[in-house]
Amino acid sequence: MQPRRAASWVYDVINVLIEAFDMEVSLLSRGNLSWRFYNLELEHIRPAISYLSRDGRHILRDLLTANPSVEPMIATHDDLRQRVESTATTIHAEALNDPVLRLAVEKARKTFLERFPGAVPTGAFPAEKHLDLVIERLINEIKELPPHYTDAEFWAAHRKDFAFFNTPSLPVLRQIRSEFLKFDQTSIKWLEELSFQICTEHDIPAAPSVSVHY
Repeated sequence: MQPRRAASWVYDVINVLIEAFDMEVSLLSRGNLSWRFYNLELEHIRPAISYLSRDGRHILRDLLTANPSVEPMIATHDDLRQRVESTATTIHAEALNDPVLRLAVEKARKTFLERFPGAVPTGAFPAEKHLDLVIERLINEIKELPPHYTDAEFWAAHRKDFAFFNTPSLPVLRQIRSEFLKFDQTSIKWLEELSFQICTEHDIPAAPSVSVHY
């Protein structure tokens, strides 16, 4: 087999997935699913194939033919992602029907506006979406928002007002998230070992290297 074919597996698929899963680990370890209330999707944690370029997707098809063990890894990743996304969406629906949470958000918004007249505690969203935004922050376990977020000041002042937050599906989400985190960590190690195996077998560098003209 041509070494360049093996190199494409490593450079355009395996390395890309390692970096993507590493990013996911960073988010998941902080509890941040990047779930968004306005489309009910995870913004930054995506199906594995969507991390690949268009050419990378064709190369993945070739890799799966040569090494079928990659396919169940991708399938498990995408299943965990889908379970996290759907459970987060369920929690959103449950929380919208929680009168205690709704009252707490309204009280916090009123208090904030009394302190900062003219402020917009809902950020870029209309006031009627404030409950949705708070639920999103709670689902993603956001402790602190960067200052460029338009609701950063509100969240810094009132996050603790929602410490009681709980829904029937919240423990389920935390369990799946923990499972997803461990899976990603294991998958990174597995992909790194696969990369080493392919690079050793075909005598190619672990990444494109100008110094060795590859």
